Amino acid sequence: MHLLLTGGCGLIGSALAARALRAGCRITVLDNLSTGRRKNLPRDRRVELVVGDVADDDLVADLVRRCDRVAHLAAGVGVGLVLSRPTGALRQALLGSEVLFRHAAAARKPVFFASTSEVYGDSAGEPLREDRNVGFGSPDRLRFSYAAGKVAGEALAFAYAHEYRLPVAVGRFFNVTGPAQRDEYGAVAPTFFGQARAGGPITVHGDGSQTRSFLDARDAAEYVWRLLEAARPGGILANIGRDNPVTVLDLARRIRDRVDPTVRIEHGAPDYGTGFVPILHRRPDSTRLLEITGYKPRFSLQDTLSSFVDALTHST
Repeated sequence: MHLLLTGGCGLIGSALAARALRAGCRITVLDNLSTGRRKNLPRDRRVELVVGDVADDDLVADLVRRCDRVAHLAAGVGVGLVLSRPTGALRQALLGSEVLFRHAAAARKPVFFASTSEVYGDSAGEPLREDRNVGFGSPDRLRFSYAAGKVAGEALAFAYAHEYRLPVAVGRFFNVTGPAQRDEYGAVAPTFFGQARAGGPITVHGDGSQTRSFLDARDAAEYVWRLLEAARPGGILANIGRDNPVTVLDLARRIRDRVDPTVRIEHGAPDYGTGFVPILHRRPDSTRLLEITGYKPRFSLQDTLSSFVDALTHST
C-alpha cells in the first residue's frame, strides 16, 4: 500500500510513518516544514519527502493519484503559533483541506482527517462525547481560529463523504505528546521539560488546577491507522484520546522530579497577548474510539515522560 501523509514531519505524522512502515507501506510525506522537522521521519528508503504546500492544487492532485490512502495531518499547531499567524493556520485548514478532499474524491482514495479537541471549547471536566455540539468561542478571540478552521475541515470531510461517497474518518486529537513535539508554540510537556533542563523555574499558568488528558504519539498513530482502515462512505468521527486527566501542576511536578528535583515551580500568567483564552479542562470520552478500533493505549503517561527523558539523554 502507498500512503500519502500530509504533515508527516510533525509529532503524530512521524509516529504514523513508523506505524505504516511496520505494515509494509510505501509513504509519500508532504510537509512545508514550517513546524515539522526532517529528522523526525524514519530513515527508510520507502519514505519519500516532498517539501510543498497542501494548498498547491497541481502538486496534491499528482500525489493523490499515486497513492492508495491519505492521512491528512498537515496543520499549524500550538497556541503560540496560532496567535502569531492566525491567517496561516486558517489558510492551511480551509484551502489545503478543500484541495485534498476534492482530489481524493475524484480518485476515490480513503482519507483520514485530523481534527482537534479545541472544537469543544471549555468544559467542567466531564468526558467530551462526539455527539456534543461544538462551541469554541467568539471568532474575535484569535485562539479559536484554529478550532474554526478544523470545524470547517470536518464539515468538508463529511460533505465529500456524503455527496461523493468518499470513505472518510475524522479524528479529534486530545493532547497528544511525545519527544518529537516542539516547545516553541506552547505545548505543555516539552515546555516543562525544556524549563527543567535549563535549571528552571517551571512556569505553571494560574494555580495549575486545569486538567488535561495526555496520549502518547505512538498510541495516537495506531488509532489513526485503524480509523483510516475503518473509513467509509458517509464518514466516521471519533475522539482520539485517553481518559486519564491530570492537573497541569501535577504534570509539572512529575517532570521536575524526573529531570531535577531541585528545580522551582512558579505560577504565572500566560504571555500570549489579548487573543489568548484559557481552557480549564479537556477530557475525552473514548468509548466510540474503542468500539471502532478495538485498541487500548499501550503507553502510560509515565512511559511517555520516560521517552522524553530518554530523548534528552541521547541528545547530550
